[in-house]
Amino acid sequence: MNVSANTPVEVEELKGNTRVLILATLAFAVSFAGWSLFAPLASYLKVVFDLSSTALGLLLAAPVLLGSIVRVPIGILTDKYGGRKVFSALMAVCFFPMFIAGFAHSYLFLLICGLFFGAVGASFAVGIPQVSQWYPKEKQGLALGIYGIGNVGSAAAVFGAPFIAESVGWNKAFIFYSIPLLLMAAIYWFFSADAPKPKTVKPKTLSDRLKVYKSSHLIWVFSLFYFMTFGFFVCFSLWLPSYLKESYNITPVKAGSYASVFVFLATFSRILGGYLGDIFHGKHVLTIISLFLIGILIYLNLSSSLALTLVVFYCMAVCLGIGNGVVFKLVAEYFPKETGAVGGMVGAAGGLGGFFLPIILGTIRDYTNNNSLGFIFVSLVCLMCLSFMEEKTFITKKGDEMTPAVGQ
Repeated sequence: MNVSANTPVEVEELKGNTRVLILATLAFAVSFAGWSLFAPLASYLKVVFDLSSTALGLLLAAPVLLGSIVRVPIGILTDKYGGRKVFSALMAVCFFPMFIAGFAHSYLFLLICGLFFGAVGASFAVGIPQVSQWYPKEKQGLALGIYGIGNVGSAAAVFGAPFIAESVGWNKAFIFYSIPLLLMAAIYWFFSADAPKPKTVKPKTLSDRLKVYKSSHLIWVFSLFYFMTFGFFVCFSLWLPSYLKESYNITPVKAGSYASVFVFLATFSRILGGYLGDIFHGKHVLTIISLFLIGILIYLNLSSSLALTLVVFYCMAVCLGIGNGVVFKLVAEYFPKETGAVGGMVGAAGGLGGFFLPIILGTIRDYTNNNSLGFIFVSLVCLMCLSFMEEKTFITKKGDEMTPAVGQ
């Protein structure tokens, strides 16, 4: 059932809003395409600016940094002003540095542009609360999983940017991908809507909204797991084209095509993750996928053919997509009234994972001339997350299992 923002309806009667879900997903896809743009252009940028693996890793991670940090205030602003206003403004503002990046002639200038247009990566923290507020608890996992399809924007960048670079030059890719941001900002402003709120709800102050970060240790557990699942997704989406090109001596276009499959699988697996989060307890699903990821990372330390390596990476993508979907199902379930603030913090943790991991892997590659220690490092991150997934994690100080009402 679609509900207009102007319809006088109680929040309890809301059954969903397909139009808002579609628009939010499209806006997220457009934003994520721009946020991921450095990765498919990495091989061109490395040659043009004569970059080391560490410098390239820093460039790849620059958009992720601001996009991660900004998610916290953006989530709080979304709780206060609504997703329609915040999402539209974010896309409009980020259009400018992305467009200007098309005229960059130095590594430092391009790095600064990437740092600023990376703010568009905070878009995820806008759509999560806006979408979840339109849906009842038993359907939030699936709805948020569908919204997560917006990650496919990364595949659009990975697959399309090399063709643009080969045809008209790498710098034109930034101009090409910036224009949809401006168009989508206008569309979102005029056609999206925020879920109506009860008139009796007292507006919260900034201090009230920040108190949620002290209300439950689960916020930090969810943040840690999203640091792993989304951090790995961003890291390997950025890093995979260069890894495949160097390890198997294939062209940048072919490497980008293989990497786009990784992004597609991780993206659409979010729907499965959200659905599984609706019918099973998320902590059990997260435990299982963490164990699978450790096994996959151990296998990647072994030499194998391109075909087998791709199969293993694609299995990783499915695990990461499921994990991403489950984490935000848990966020919406346990913190229904502070989904923006909590989702912003959790999303920031995931973005920081995507920022630091490419740099770490690039540095390890520079100093060891192989990727084995990098795979070992990320497997240790999985083990650290598993150490927090105990039964007592979901137990309050009173000894009772925490219920989804904790955020109310």
